[in-house]
This record gives sequence, structure tokens and C-alpha cells, in this order.
Amino acid sequence: MKNVALFRTKIVLQSFLCALLLLHQLPGESLAADYEFKPRIAVSEEYTDNVNESGVSAREEFITRAMPGFSLRYLAPRLDLTSSYNFDYHHYAKGTKGDEYTHNLAASSTLTIVENLFFLQASDTYKRVSLDVARDTTTESLFNNQSDQNVGTVSPYLVWRVGNNSTIKTGYRYTNTWYRESSGIDKREHYGFVDASHELMPRFSFTWGYQFSDTGTSDQNFQRHNAYGGFRYEYADKSFLFGQVGNTWQLFDNGISVSNLFWNAGLTHEFPMVTFTLETRVQYTEDPLQSSIKETLYSGRLSRNFERGRIELSSGYSEYEITETGAIDRKKASVGTSGSYEILDRTNLSLGLLGEKFSQRTVADYPYRISANAGLTHTFNNDVSVSFNYFHTTYRYQIARTSDSKDINRLILEVSKSF
Repeated sequence: MKNVALFRTKIVLQSFLCALLLLHQLPGESLAADYEFKPRIAVSEEYTDNVNESGVSAREEFITRAMPGFSLRYLAPRLDLTSSYNFDYHHYAKGTKGDEYTHNLAASSTLTIVENLFFLQASDTYKRVSLDVARDTTTESLFNNQSDQNVGTVSPYLVWRVGNNSTIKTGYRYTNTWYRESSGIDKREHYGFVDASHELMPRFSFTWGYQFSDTGTSDQNFQRHNAYGGFRYEYADKSFLFGQVGNTWQLFDNGISVSNLFWNAGLTHEFPMVTFTLETRVQYTEDPLQSSIKETLYSGRLSRNFERGRIELSSGYSEYEITETGAIDRKKASVGTSGSYEILDRTNLSLGLLGEKFSQRTVADYPYRISANAGLTHTFNNDVSVSFNYFHTTYRYQIARTSDSKDINRLILEVSKSF
């Protein structure tokens, strides 16, 4: 059934993109088109000392990857199309896992049917994602606790311009989300919306909107109504304050109904030396293992740009709540720092450190994870680049103890070429 759903999604999106191109070939529509196609290829060799992420019997592995791909950009008066794709093949030299392949695709297009009024958007994203909504495992492994995900979207919409300072956007969107792993919950969403923005005065705007969605999943079906209002105020150059608050009413097919507040508010202020960002929001996050989950997030960030680099400090706290029952599924707190610096002409150094604490579902879960990374990239002539990256991840039951930890070390050498 999962393969059938994916096949149908791909057929719909491929047919739609073909239709866009055919429509665009009408007389007089392709005279000013801007077209760019760039093939590329990357080859890497990875060493990992714990390929299966075991805490008791770590196994080392050498992984060879071949990643041919391309980027495409097609810009014309009525059609804007961008796409990036690469095929990703993995060979495990010591046989800890059979050879495998996956795809990475990010494609989007906008067709103008009636100028300044009627538009048609389509997008498709195929990538490998973590099955744990709170813990991103894609930075520590190529496959552990992960699944291929395909998200296809088609959306016709209208943009109504009211006077010189107001716009109202009305439309429909269909989204199909598919997971290769059987544990992933596939979703199909029909979504109607109206979103409005009004510039009441220079640097101050007011927004409001309403959305209705009908979602079918491989687990259960539900309907959702959202209504919200908000504002954005730019009180200084590159400094602004925004806020949005609304309510969600959700009805499940088993008769359970819930009502929840949601919000999105934040502040960004640029000081002479640093930029400070503070944000809080409630959102319905895509969780591969839940049909509907609500995330409440609080985060802060300090960043500074230098002539040849950048540094950032960040922290955050999230709670994940199962919408149907109101039960807290997960909690996560994090603090981290990252930076980059151009140490020589066309030679860049990047560093990162992240500490996270998770609530435990079982006594066997590791509540602490510490991740560190360092990378060095040099770009040669003819669009050839060589990079060397090191990743270290350690899981612990107690932050101060290392005797019961699980460690993963990865060394990756990659050579890439764009044509």
C-alpha cells in the first residue's frame, strides 16, 4: 500500500510539472525564459567506529558513497521552477549492512495563470528523516531509526489586492506524506485557507486568517479548524517584534474533540556587536510516528558576524503533546554553539557543539546526548571542492558519568565537482 501511495503521488506531481511546461510553451510565453542546468557529482569515504550505534558491541565500518545529481532553474514570465536532486548510493565494505540507495529531491514551481491574481504551486520533497521527532539521528548515522520520506503538494490560490497596502490570499492545498518504513504514518491532507495582511502604517502590519483541513492517515482521520490574528512591527533597522495568537478546534473520527490555543511570537534586535533573537511558538509538527502532535517551543539565539566568519549561541526547550489525548509524549532541552571562519582564501573551517536532555520513555532510553562536529572545506578552481568532517556523538544516562555511555565517531572525506 505504501508503494502504491508513493507511486500515485509521483505520477500526480510529474504530470503536473509536465503540464506546467506544456502550458508555458504557448506562443509568446517562452521568449524571455532564463534556464540553468548544472550537473554535479560527489564521492565520499566514511569511517565509523559504531555503525549500528550499539552501547555494548560496537562495530566499525567503511562506507563509500556516490552522489550524482543536478540543479535546475527555469525562470520565465509565467513560470518559476527550481529543482535540486541527487541519487545517494551507499556501499558497506565490511558487510554490516547491504548496499542501499536513497534519493534527495527538493523541487518547487509556481505557475501564473492570471497575472497578479491566480497562481498554481507544486512541490515535491524526498529525503531521509529521523523517525524520532525530538531526536534528529541523521547527523550521527545514515540509516539508524530513519525512514525515507516523500512530501508532495499541489496548491491553486488567488491573491486579492485591496488598495495599496492590503492583500488577501485564498486557496486550496493538497499534501501527501509517505514513509518507506512501515512504522511511519502516511498522511493525506485537504486544506482550505484564507490569509490576510494589512500594512496599517510604515513598518507595522496586521495579519489574520482561517484554515480548515481534512486529514486522513494510515492510523486515523481528523478535521481541524484554525483561526488567528497577529502583527509585525519593525521598530528599527533589522530589529522587529511580531506576535500571532489563535485557536485550533480538532475533531477525530473516534468522536474525540479538542480545543487548543496556539501562538507564534518573537523579537529580533540588532545590537552594535550582536543580534539577539527570542521566539516562542505552538505548532503542529510532522511526526512520523503520530497522526497529530503539538509542539510547544521556546528558543533564544545570540549571533555575531565577523569579516571572515560567524559565531552563534543558542538554547531551546520543547514539549511534544499527543493532540488526541493531551498526554506529554516528549520533552527536550538544548544548548549549543556553532561557528565558521575563512582561515585562508577559499578554505573554511566550521565547528559545532550541542548538548541535549530528553525525557525518558523507558528506563533504557539515554536522556543525555552531546554532539560535536568539526569540518574543513577547500574550493579549487573549476568548481572542485574537498571537505573533511569529523562528528562525535555520545549518549549518557548521567551527564557526569562516562562508564555507561554510547559513543559514535565518524570521519568523512568528500570530493565534489559541479559542471
